[in-house]
Amino acid sequence: MAQASSPRSQKPAKLTAAKVRLAAEIREQLRAQGGAAHRDVVISRILQRKGVHGPAAERTRRALLSAFELHAHPEPGSEAPQLFDLPFGPDSYRWALDERMRPAITF
Repeated sequence: MAQASSPRSQKPAKLTAAKVRLAAEIREQLRAQGGAAHRDVVISRILQRKGVHGPAAERTRRALLSAFELHAHPEPGSEAPQLFDLPFGPDSYRWALDERMRPAITF
């Protein structure tokens, strides 16, 4: 019987330059959305802006999910700062900027 895929991987995610760049893109898109949005909206707008389609889009989507997870729930001792939050709980698909990041938003 196949297990349902979980948003968290079994091994701790490593902070890389690519994940830092992806987190910056997520942060930029969340700011454009007023600080929070459904994850599918955030991801699709990033993919659209980059012009990514097909198999490359799925790889980028998985990388964005990983970067969000790393920066929403950094492991103790991780170099990753907490940038994001799931305001409606761990099973929610609503992404938001962490409270400390929200004051930086100006309209």
